[in-house]
Amino acid sequence: MPTLRSRLGNWELAHVHAWSDRALRIRAEPVRLIDSTTKVATIGSCFAQELAKSMRTTGIHGGMHPGGLFYSTATIRQELERIAGGWPDRAAEPTWRVGDGLVDPFRDYDTQHADEAALLQSREGVDRAAEALFEGAGVVVVTLGLIETWRSPATGNTFRQIPHPAVFPNLGAQFHRLTVGEMVEDLERIRRVVRDHLGAELVITTSPVPLHTTFTPLDVRVANTESKSRIRAAVSEFVDLHPDVHYFHSYEMVVTAERQSDYFRDDGRHVHRHAVQHIVAEFLRLFGDPGLQPADEDTSWLTPISKTATEPSPEPSATRAKPGGAAIPASLPRRAVRSLRRRVRSALGAGAAR
Repeated sequence: MPTLRSRLGNWELAHVHAWSDRALRIRAEPVRLIDSTTKVATIGSCFAQELAKSMRTTGIHGGMHPGGLFYSTATIRQELERIAGGWPDRAAEPTWRVGDGLVDPFRDYDTQHADEAALLQSREGVDRAAEALFEGAGVVVVTLGLIETWRSPATGNTFRQIPHPAVFPNLGAQFHRLTVGEMVEDLERIRRVVRDHLGAELVITTSPVPLHTTFTPLDVRVANTESKSRIRAAVSEFVDLHPDVHYFHSYEMVVTAERQSDYFRDDGRHVHRHAVQHIVAEFLRLFGDPGLQPADEDTSWLTPISKTATEPSPEPSATRAKPGGAAIPASLPRRAVRSLRRRVRSALGAGAAR
């Protein structure tokens, strides 16, 4: 049984893992959910997209939702409930007039349609493709990205992103940051679709990619910390409630790395291609059959773990000085510093007397 040791004594506990014992690979128990016959459907933000790309080269059957990126629990919940026969309020949402065409409020804004019929036909095509992807899936991977959302004032629907600038001034969309409680409720409803309707295993992960922009008065770094913290807290509470839900630690791989710049490109947001491959390889290590795992993964670019001491090392060899006195090495114990200062003063006094 693991033992926690301290100057007070020792504890024998079911689980013990000290920060000083951390390694390059995050500790997690493998759960073999995926083999070459398993259909995997992904939905969410960046990791969902990256995993889908990797699936094409690793022999995994399935792909990413054809509608593009979904960043929040609210938008993922809406779409999965639609696949299960719910979300009637989508049909009540007016389409948007942009230039000479119409834009679907719940799809990408670059695609314009000549009229309502063309838009609905296009929507129907994407809907049927999404339903075909998720039907028969053995594993559904959900990646959560942010808490900042925009809601329709008419229906209460959540848009996938800030509304198109052509309609934004007059739409009256309501800005809302999802709470931990709201996200837990969304996740409960997502689980009901995945487990009860689709009969699939559910894997949840949090995107490590920081916010591009915040719509709050906060500095983007503060807003990003709050966003990721709420998401991670909601996921933690949800997974604690449901042992049948699996968590993948892509977020922790990046933010607890010895050097985050190993993962991020120069913009400090997007992840290097080799880092993406490493994260996907870790996903396959935890959830994939051994035959799906890459045998020649290169991790030489990762900075090795170096802070493994159980006690903090001395302060850097800087100096501190008392006004008018001599510089004292900062790493010396206080008692030695006081003694040294007394001797310095004594020597200076003796010199003055001579």
